[in-house]
Order: sequence, then C-alpha cells, then structure tokens
Amino acid sequence: MPEDTRYDINNLLFQVGQGDEFAFKTVFDFYKERFYAASLKMTHSADMAQEVVQEVFVSLWVKRVQVAAAANREGYLFAILHNSIYTHFRKIALEKALKKKIEQQSEDIDTGTVEDILLAKENREMFEATISQLPPQQRVVYKLSKQQGLSREQIASELHISPHTVKNHLQQAIRFIRTCYKADASAFIWVAIWHCL
Repeated sequence: MPEDTRYDINNLLFQVGQGDEFAFKTVFDFYKERFYAASLKMTHSADMAQEVVQEVFVSLWVKRVQVAAAANREGYLFAILHNSIYTHFRKIALEKALKKKIEQQSEDIDTGTVEDILLAKENREMFEATISQLPPQQRVVYKLSKQQGLSREQIASELHISPHTVKNHLQQAIRFIRTCYKADASAFIWVAIWHCL
C-alpha cells in the first residue's frame, strides 16, 4: 500500500474513533473486498466470509476508541479480522463437538435408566444454582471461560479488565464451586464431567 494511502487510512481510523460515520464508510469501502477475499480464502465459504466481514466492521465501530488509540491502527484492524476468522473456526469446531455430544447423549438416554437421567438433571440444576451464587463479575468470567471457551486475553478484552483480574476471578469462582461440592463427591464428579462438555 502506498505511504500516502496508509497515512490516510491511519487518519481515517482516528476519525472513526471520534465517531465519524463518513470516515467509517470510507474505511469500509476500502477494505471490504480485501477482507472478504482473505476470509473466503481461509473459510472456503462465501456465507461465512460475508459474516466475518460484517463482524469485523461491527467490531471496528464498537472498539473504535481502542482502535484510534492504538499505535498501529491498521494493524489493530487486521487483528480484528484475524480474530473474527479464528472465532468462526472455533464456532464450527464447537458446533461439531456439540452435535457429537448430543448424539452421544441420545444414545446414553436410550440405554440409561430414568433414575440416571433424573440424577443428571438434578446435578446440572444444582451446578447452575451454585454458579448463580457467584458475584456477577466472577459469574460472567467463569461462563466466558468455561462455557464459551474464551481465553483470558479475550475475556479481558471483552470486559475491559486485565488478564490478571480475569485469572483472579476464575480462581475465586473455581474455589467457591469446589467448596460447595466438597461434601458431595458424586455431585462433584458430575459437575466435573458437565464442566468438560
């Protein structure tokens, strides 16, 4: 990219950070085809590539202040693209894993007893009730980490807190959950299994 164009993009991204919608549209028009081509090359899916492009520019607008404050604004924009593509691959992997798990659970239900099914339901409800007792921030961090599979860095970015704070929230949440289930080994074993699903 020519230096003057890069300079213009740098300025445009700064203006986007100030809420300038015209600058946002200019950046969108400049990058949409490049981002679509890159996404299509990685995903081999036109629909998914379109979703990635939409997510990139939604994220750009949502994070416009952070982008404008970045030392390398264009690099930040490309990082958003990379993360969006990665998120889609993870989503596909999770959907495949979920489908496999559902199929396995269906087989287990076919061969399991009514008592086993009721016990599983009761333990899952007990676990959800335990999570609901966590302080709000710990609960959100725990769910993002253990149920959505986000990394500490991703959670920190999502919640605008430091990775160290995320780590502390996770440790405290896990300590609390273990304490609640310490007296009931069977429930704790079920929780550990559900936690890994």
